[in-house]
Amino acid sequence: MPTSNFRINEVGNQTLHERHRISLQEVDGSKFLQAKVNDQLFIDHLLLEELIDLDQHSRAEYIVFLASTSGSFAKAPAFGGIPSDTPSRTDMLSNPLIKLGNKLKYIRKGFGDEGIRVVTDHVILDRWTRCQQTIEFLGLVLGKKRPISKES
Repeated sequence: MPTSNFRINEVGNQTLHERHRISLQEVDGSKFLQAKVNDQLFIDHLLLEELIDLDQHSRAEYIVFLASTSGSFAKAPAFGGIPSDTPSRTDMLSNPLIKLGNKLKYIRKGFGDEGIRVVTDHVILDRWTRCQQTIEFLGLVLGKKRPISKES
């Protein structure tokens, strides 16, 4: 006899639990509990393991956003798109591909090609690694906070 109002759970398979942190959440208007992946991306995993901080995670999410909106990944055409007379920004700096390029130039200037490689592999392409040296370098590229020095 169940001790709660929830009788059925969708908890995912063994592989999901081996790779990710999972929590159960209620589904509105249902007696189902559903598995929620808390660390879907590698950067989420790093945040949960406290290997990067919230600021670094935000910077990484912004890079993922720029990559996904810049056309870097193949996607289906938007058939619902209808031309409109609504004005939109036309300057080049509003183009997500330009913004991504500028962000990568900034990273290259500070960290060279290795900085570009680590961000591309582990933030944009979501490749997981256990190499502590790579994770620490990624933290530096994402802007690890430096201690504030007190002026005398």
